[in-house]
Amino acid sequence: MWKKSKVTDQTATGQGGPSEAEQEEEKKAGIKKRSKVPGVMITQFIEVLPEGKSTPDFLRKPIALTIQEGKLAIFKANVCGDPKPEVTWGRAKGDMSDTETFQKKYDEATGEYTLEIHRVSGEEADTYKCYAINEYGKAICTAALNVIEVGFKKKKAMEQLEDIGRGRVNQNFVRPCVRPSFVLGSVDPAEFRKLLRKRKGVDKEEAVKEPGEIDEKFWEIIMSADRKDYERICAEFGVKDFRVMLKKLSEKKKERQEEQAKYIETINNLKHIDIKGLGIASFEFDLELKDLTSRIFLYKDGVMIPYSDEEEMKHSLKTVGKKLIFSVRDLKAEDAGLYQVDVEEVNLFSTDFKIPTVDFIVKIQEVKAKEREDAMFECVLSHPWPRIKWMGKNATLEEGEKYTITVSEDKLIHRLLIKDCSQLDKGIYSAAAGIKTCSAWLIVEADSDPASHGKKKTRKTTQAGGTGLDLGKLAQEQQEKLAKERQEQIDAANKARAEEERLAREALLAPPPPDTGDGDSGEGGDSGEGKDTGDGKNKSKSGSNKSKDGGKSVGKSVGETKDSEKEEDDKKNKKSTDDSDKCKDAEKERDDKYKKSTDVSDKGKGASNNDIDPNANGEGDGDSKGRKGHPGPLIPDTVIDPNVKSGTGETEEYIDAAGMHSVRTRQGPLLKDTVIDPNGQSGTGETEEYTDASGKRSESTRQGPLLKDTVIDPNAQSGTEETEQYTDVSGKRSERTRQGPLLKDTVIDPGVQFVSGLSNVHALIGQPAELMCKLSNDNCEGTWYRDSKKLTADDGHIMSRDGANHKLVINRCQEEDSGKYRFEADGRKTEAMLNVEDPPRFDPDDLSAFSQPVIVKVGNSTTFKLPFVGREPMKIQWYRNGEELLDDNTTKIEKSFTQSRLLLSKCQRKDTGEIKIKLKNEHGTMEAISRLIVLDKPTAPQGPVEVLESTASCIHIKWRAPKDDGGCPVINYNLERQQVGRNTWKKLGDIPGVPEYKDNDVEHGRKYCYRIRVVTEEGVSEMMETDDLTAGTLAFPSSPAPPKVASAFNNCINLTWSTPTDTGGSRILGYNLEKRKKGSNLWSPVNPTDEPIQEKKRAVTDVVAGNEYEFRVYAINVSGLSEPSSPSEFIFAKDPKNPPGKVEDLKVADTSYTALSLSWNKPTEEVGVQDEAKGYFIEVRQAECIDWTRCNITPIILTTFTVKSLKAMAMYWIRVIAINDGGEGVPQDLDNYILAMPPPVRPCFTDNKMKSFMVVRAGNSVRILLNFEASPWPEVMWLKDDVPLLKRVNISNSESSSQLLITSSERSDSGIYTIVVKNLVGQESFSVEVRVTDDPKPPGPVELEENVPGTVTVIWEPSPDEKRDDHLHYSVSKRDSTKGSWSTVADRLFNNKFTACNIMPGREYHFRVYAKNDMGMSAPSESPTWGSERRKDTFVVNIPAYKTCDLRTAPAFLVPLRQHTAPKGYECYMSCAIKGNPKPRVTWYRNNISLNTNTNYLITNICGVCSLLILRVTPKDWGEYSIQIESSLGRAESSTKLTVRE
Repeated sequence: MWKKSKVTDQTATGQGGPSEAEQEEEKKAGIKKRSKVPGVMITQFIEVLPEGKSTPDFLRKPIALTIQEGKLAIFKANVCGDPKPEVTWGRAKGDMSDTETFQKKYDEATGEYTLEIHRVSGEEADTYKCYAINEYGKAICTAALNVIEVGFKKKKAMEQLEDIGRGRVNQNFVRPCVRPSFVLGSVDPAEFRKLLRKRKGVDKEEAVKEPGEIDEKFWEIIMSADRKDYERICAEFGVKDFRVMLKKLSEKKKERQEEQAKYIETINNLKHIDIKGLGIASFEFDLELKDLTSRIFLYKDGVMIPYSDEEEMKHSLKTVGKKLIFSVRDLKAEDAGLYQVDVEEVNLFSTDFKIPTVDFIVKIQEVKAKEREDAMFECVLSHPWPRIKWMGKNATLEEGEKYTITVSEDKLIHRLLIKDCSQLDKGIYSAAAGIKTCSAWLIVEADSDPASHGKKKTRKTTQAGGTGLDLGKLAQEQQEKLAKERQEQIDAANKARAEEERLAREALLAPPPPDTGDGDSGEGGDSGEGKDTGDGKNKSKSGSNKSKDGGKSVGKSVGETKDSEKEEDDKKNKKSTDDSDKCKDAEKERDDKYKKSTDVSDKGKGASNNDIDPNANGEGDGDSKGRKGHPGPLIPDTVIDPNVKSGTGETEEYIDAAGMHSVRTRQGPLLKDTVIDPNGQSGTGETEEYTDASGKRSESTRQGPLLKDTVIDPNAQSGTEETEQYTDVSGKRSERTRQGPLLKDTVIDPGVQFVSGLSNVHALIGQPAELMCKLSNDNCEGTWYRDSKKLTADDGHIMSRDGANHKLVINRCQEEDSGKYRFEADGRKTEAMLNVEDPPRFDPDDLSAFSQPVIVKVGNSTTFKLPFVGREPMKIQWYRNGEELLDDNTTKIEKSFTQSRLLLSKCQRKDTGEIKIKLKNEHGTMEAISRLIVLDKPTAPQGPVEVLESTASCIHIKWRAPKDDGGCPVINYNLERQQVGRNTWKKLGDIPGVPEYKDNDVEHGRKYCYRIRVVTEEGVSEMMETDDLTAGTLAFPSSPAPPKVASAFNNCINLTWSTPTDTGGSRILGYNLEKRKKGSNLWSPVNPTDEPIQEKKRAVTDVVAGNEYEFRVYAINVSGLSEPSSPSEFIFAKDPKNPPGKVEDLKVADTSYTALSLSWNKPTEEVGVQDEAKGYFIEVRQAECIDWTRCNITPIILTTFTVKSLKAMAMYWIRVIAINDGGEGVPQDLDNYILAMPPPVRPCFTDNKMKSFMVVRAGNSVRILLNFEASPWPEVMWLKDDVPLLKRVNISNSESSSQLLITSSERSDSGIYTIVVKNLVGQESFSVEVRVTDDPKPPGPVELEENVPGTVTVIWEPSPDEKRDDHLHYSVSKRDSTKGSWSTVADRLFNNKFTACNIMPGREYHFRVYAKNDMGMSAPSESPTWGSERRKDTFVVNIPAYKTCDLRTAPAFLVPLRQHTAPKGYECYMSCAIKGNPKPRVTWYRNNISLNTNTNYLITNICGVCSLLILRVTPKDWGEYSIQIESSLGRAESSTKLTVRE
């Protein structure tokens, strides 16, 4: 739903202006000015501004926003003015005092003022104002904030329902255009209540749960959970009684299944919500509905949330067959909660989504690696995380031979190693932990060595990447920080618990309220009035406790209580010096009193809840209503006070097997607290409540002394009487007296805690391993265990303690050291696993020897051998240049438990390369690399030969080194020369290993050929022979590039040029420069021809101011001049121009969604300031960007331009720049941004003849196409009977049309379809009634009745389609015996009866009843015959006898077969015409073989025309074809011949 703010005085689209009061105030205060930015009001305070000063103005004003509820709204503004104005924000309604919601910011770098509104709601929808004020004036602009409210709001929906009931409809209520949706006004209140859902877990004030009550959220989660998760969920919600929980869960599941059976067929494959990476979480299940029109709702924490089929939405639903996939995108912390899916009002699935608080402290960085090098990405997390998700090129990466994923012991450092990088591995890699992600590039640099192109590169042992930081140190600091936070939480909890205990202690020690009871009351608080009924029942006014002795009260009187209190007050100022003696006496006396108390309990069955005299005998029948006594003595507590009275039994609460709270009676005395005061009062019997087997509340008598509080202070006064409140059986609040001092609170020390526990350790066999933990106490000892066996120093373990750090070190790990290690201290323990691994390993010396290259000559054999150790089984593989080697004729691999050997025989030069051995077992992988070099003769030098210089006296040539030097460096090149025309070769000798040679012994004009060989230690290569080279051949250089103009003045033009690409085999001696005036054909030299220009630049001074010139240049070498270069551009000899000024009258001529047209006027010319413009550049930038984009590459001459390829509804800034020879002028910007949209147009339909009614046959498609025009692009919504459409209806929208398509219609698709086209300007709607029907079924049986003479009543059963088609009606037709035709006597009958009149006697009548609808008419239902025909006299006709004619004829051919010649592959058609009566039997033959049963021929006989068709003629079809016709009267035959032409 939308909630929009009210804008009163609009000054621009979506903007508001000042109120009337503000306008009046501004009129009085100053002068109104107009701003360049529309919608800004400026007020100037003084008439004349000082020089250099200005009033405030907006360079960029805040724009109106329409934003979804819960999002962040940002208004931005830039202001100017001198002095710098002060910027404030305000709103039309309400205040902005909430600093958490409204945050105002200023960026000094950009000068931008920002107002941020966090988590916007409907209350923040308003008109916001921005004020810029300085001492010379102020500027004001406004911007509206519209809020789209999402989700289902129960309170608001109920208010709107009430408004509808009163006849008032809220105009702001608009149905949201997301599914599921419904119309409040069309829903029955009873049905509407079903759509309401109570909020769960979102209200701040939750109802206080009774002890043992289970949270409803627990049942929602566990009913959709797997059984393996039951224990975790129960622990999370504090559920301990599994048996009761499982029983109740089974009942709830059964209830839910019964509810679900109303709407669904099956639901299975439930997968709970999980983070898929890249900020997306999803959950899925398979669902089959009984009714496809049932609505599906999505709730989060009990609040309905909208979702869409589009995957770009925040919440989306994707349906794949029966599978439903709900996705949540752009995950944030507030997305955590309980998600539930309902069908109608029945819950299907619940899943609890928890978002971890983990984040990246160090993110992965960009890595540059070379080919065949390893690359490492690493990151550090804020909290321990077992394993993060690594992704590369949008694919999840798993541990394997290509990737190694490692996690540190503290689970804070995560690493990804990419092995043997290639060009295919480059791209973006990302790491995801919870909802946090980070990504970086992997750049794989190709090998720059051209000699290795096309070869397999050597595997490198180096590693690229890493952050360069000490991640271990960072992780340790983070771990200490987490430990500190945990300790602070523990301390805070202890402090809070101590504070609670202190407050409770103070409350207990507070003085009791004053007594108001009468003298002889026997109440527990000594203030009540006890009465004895004489029948064994005690009653009290205030519900206090009493004892009985034959109906007489034995409680203490108030006077006695006051006397005892007075005595206690006198004793408070004295100290007890004989505590030890009193303790002994008290111990002895208490034992005697307990014996007496036992006797009292045996004699009297009733006991009161208050103090009782231990010597009193309880006469009477005691408690008659469910009270029961305890015959045995209670176990006495250690009490120092000898005067303490005995207490009685006491009830306690417990939870039975059914999870219900019950009360049970303690059988025996209560434990007495240690009381230092020897004068404490003795406790008396006391009644307590309990619940018997029948569920009734009853009382029981405590037989023994009460529990005394522990008083630590030896100077404390003797136990005074203090009253406390309790609730008796009748539910009344009463008081009872505490005999003795209060119990001092005991502060429980939490004891030793683990700051950091043990972590799992992986150690290599034979290497040391270390286990360490840290305690919260430095002075605590501990014990180490392995597999529950205590460890000692004799076991070869080193156990040490450094303060709070405890360490266990194993110097040389063996396999038996693996196991679970445990450290215990002060009753607490921590455990970890030590895994001793035995991966493959090499001896360093053996590995060093193996890594040395092996050199062997071609054809010889060599061996690679390497010992190793490691746990079996071991997988051994050998590789050469990355390809695995297998046993063959030249390769043999030997394997044993301790070593492996590779034997290579008959080595060839191509075998040169990397040799690698790879060992792998269950604990790891190890590789070792060596190199094989096979020596051989070098290959021939590489051509072609390059002639560096060829003159009359020398030939200087150069060639390339051999492709393969055979493994040895080149020592010399051997050269031979032959003069063309001679047969002998002259040896020039060996030259050093530089591939070039200068031959000075040549004759001018002669041709020579050279042979070149490579010489190495392994021998001489094959020769390379050059082409014929001529000594002294003229080789001119190529033409230089056209000269470029560096600068031009009235008396000088500066030129530059570049060296020609081909120098002709010799160096360039200089350049000649020529010029030509425009309009002339004569080129004149700039420099003397015998004085070449040595540099590649020249300042031409021989020019006339105002003339236009072009230039060309020649290159000169030893052979002569080159061809001239292409002419340069024409250049005026004049001083440089000034750049042009700003263009004038820049405006927008037209706009559309993708383009806008601009027009402007040329800038004015000012002599010496700005010159005429020769062209224009147009630049554009989006409102959210800061970079300008040039629309045209070359300057345009016209003063109009159309900017294309714009983004619809986007905001753009436009500027135009004038340019001439002097450069670019100052840009001219438009005054305001431009929206890429055509002028606003209210939606209207453009079709002149739109059908408002259409009838479609069931099963056919329904297609409704409506054309409209609107600007901006409208929002199109289709409704069926004012309800959103179902999924099966396809809607296709375009810029100017919308189409509704139902591919296969059903009768339920009938209805009124309404299209609503809406944009910012207005809305328009159109309705089409669609009736989907079919040909009606005929009516039932027809009966005839005569109620009135001369009439017949026709009655029929209705058609079966009558209930489904409200347009169905009937038509009745009549035919009498005198007429042969049927006539309609009634039409459009909507009942099942019709009375026909004018029925004549003596005639027979027949009636037919038809069912009709919009599609057509059914078959008729016939009536029985009505009436009888009048009999007439018999008319006899004598018919003469005729002779029968015999029409039988013998078979004969009317048209026989003809000859056929058919090309191969084409069809051939033979036919003939026959006659005969009776019809003859036809048989076709080829070469006297019947073809009637051959499926390769198509044989037909239609009306005497017999034909045979061959679809594709082949040579096999060549032959004689005949047809025989035969009947009982004879036989005939016709034949032909088929010739097949190739």
